[in-house]
Amino acid sequence: MAGIFITLLFYINIFPGIFIPTSSFQETTDTSSINKRNQDLLLNSRRNPDMVIPLAHQTLEESKKINFRKGTADALLVLGSAWLAKSFNKTDSAQNYTMQAYDLYRELDNNLGKARACYYLSYVFSIKGNLQEAERYASLSLNFFEESGDNRGIINSYSVLSYLSEQKKDFKNAVAFIQQAIDIARKTRDTVSLANVTNSLGNIYHKMALFKQAIDAYFETLRLSELKHDSSGIAMANGNIGLMYYHQTDWERALEFSFRSLTIFKAMNNLWEVSKIYNSIATIYNSKARYDSALLYFREGLKLDYQMNYPTGIASSYNNIASTCLLLSQPDSAEWYINKALAIATEISDPDLVNYYVTLGHVLKTKGYKTRALETLNKAYSMAMEKGLPLVVHDVSKLLSDLYSSMNRNDLAYKYLKEYHQLKDSITNADYLKQVTRMELQYDFDKKQKAADYERIKERIRHENQIRLQRRAMAGLGILIILTALISFLFIKHNRLRSRLTQIDLEQRLLRAQMNPHFIFNSLCAVQDFILAGKPQKANTFLTKIAKLMRNILENSREEFIPLEKEIETVKLYLDLQKLRFDEEFDYDIRLDETIDPENFSIPPMLTQPCVENSIEHGLLTMKEKGNIKISYSLTDGLMKLEVTDNGIGRKEAGVRTSEKKNKKSVSTQLTRERLENFRKTMRQKYISYEITDLYNNNQAAGTRVVMMLPYRKIYA
Repeated sequence: MAGIFITLLFYINIFPGIFIPTSSFQETTDTSSINKRNQDLLLNSRRNPDMVIPLAHQTLEESKKINFRKGTADALLVLGSAWLAKSFNKTDSAQNYTMQAYDLYRELDNNLGKARACYYLSYVFSIKGNLQEAERYASLSLNFFEESGDNRGIINSYSVLSYLSEQKKDFKNAVAFIQQAIDIARKTRDTVSLANVTNSLGNIYHKMALFKQAIDAYFETLRLSELKHDSSGIAMANGNIGLMYYHQTDWERALEFSFRSLTIFKAMNNLWEVSKIYNSIATIYNSKARYDSALLYFREGLKLDYQMNYPTGIASSYNNIASTCLLLSQPDSAEWYINKALAIATEISDPDLVNYYVTLGHVLKTKGYKTRALETLNKAYSMAMEKGLPLVVHDVSKLLSDLYSSMNRNDLAYKYLKEYHQLKDSITNADYLKQVTRMELQYDFDKKQKAADYERIKERIRHENQIRLQRRAMAGLGILIILTALISFLFIKHNRLRSRLTQIDLEQRLLRAQMNPHFIFNSLCAVQDFILAGKPQKANTFLTKIAKLMRNILENSREEFIPLEKEIETVKLYLDLQKLRFDEEFDYDIRLDETIDPENFSIPPMLTQPCVENSIEHGLLTMKEKGNIKISYSLTDGLMKLEVTDNGIGRKEAGVRTSEKKNKKSVSTQLTRERLENFRKTMRQKYISYEITDLYNNNQAAGTRVVMMLPYRKIYA
């Protein structure tokens, strides 16, 4: 019966996801939005490939349009993952997209991206039957995950390497790799991963016919999965425990555990596992001589295999149906099905091809083609011995013994019969049956013990609550203290709310200062001048930038804190507009401390632009030589230091151009001071400040420097 139970395990659980509505993927060219969209799509690529593929193409085009290379690489990785999940017959598409992603990640020196791409490529080449390339990419993924410090990725890479070793029937290395994964999962207390890799260890032991070790692993998987309420792990463990009962010929218990598994996987809509369980249940029904029921479940599994475009599963289902047809004394039908299985398995270089030779040999023997049967069964026997497959050797030995007996070659018949019984005794050893039963009883006892402990704890809590109620009746003073504390809390909360409202009012006033009619009018005049001067390209560029600037200002005004990269983007837009408007009369330079990741740090919005605006209008525009503005962000004493320096004529020399400008300057500066003062009070951070310094060179005005100490937040740890 070996080969009936498929062991190909997709460990693509680094990125488990849920359905994300299509409406959440609005069109945008913002890099942070593209990053978030790619994240969401990768989470869904395994479960909803049909939904993900068109959205990933959209994201790919948007990333290319703005030359966002990381976004491009991430979108290609999503497409590779989705095509891998969509169809086992579309591995060329999966390989093409994933390889493109890998090449881009290498150019970007993005280790995590390289790790994920290599991980998917190992599966692509595994499905294509190129185990050498699959192993190479799995090893690369392990190295890159280790460099990235991604423990979940390391665990899964070891799992893939174990699976590939298992495919080569190198069970020693398969066990060694999966043990590495188990050790890391235990050290990092990753219970879900620990359950997955422990289950994989049980599968390896099962193939090696080491049932005692397999039993221990499967019950440990069940314990860990129930601890985390992991439905998938619980279902997997139940199905595998059912297999253990199957090998001990306890058909009823085998069916009980298998149906438990089927119920859970159906509820999860996990077609892959449902198909496998259908085949397991059908095999058990064959052993109970309920062949009609067996055929029903085998054919249901075959339907799902076709639905998933999974050739390995299709071949296995055909093989299983052929075996059932033999039991029904239908050798012609059996021959048709096994030939279908062999054609598919040979085309895809199925590692389980040996099982199909066993069935073909059985068919040929039944139809009386003794010479061909002997040739086929001997081939299967040699392959099983070479690969160390005791379950297959067990099946083929019985067939060879019967065949040699019919040919009056009793010496060889006896030899293979003896080997068959030896293997049968080791597989159906009563000690193993006792072990399965003992483990189940122990597991049930532990659950009942935990339930009893829980009830005792509940009773103790009820008793303690009674005592607590009695004491509470005498604790009037305590109630008074609590009420006082509550009033104090509400008072503090009220003050914080009032402070936030003050902050919002200041932000709105600053917004009005930044979006004043004078600025908009001058901008539109600049557009008109470009058009009249025969510069439509400049006019178009100016309109695009001012539209995005206004959108950013409006969006930012609604938030208390925004990502630093968004603040910088807005300042750059304003500076670029002014450079266009004033014919490149000044340059600017924006610098970040190397410890600052602009995607990870957020600051209050609309604080940089007013300083820059004052520098341009009151310091640079009246200069004869070219002006320069320097903007820098750095961290110091738990605050972010914003410094804006210009080489203009200085405040004293600038004077007052118009009453409107004077008012605007004073308003924006005063509003900025008030906002920072409000932050200083509410956040109880006394070092939040705003300072303006006039710069001199040999007693000559040499510009102005504004220094602000700002609060900041980290977006992620």
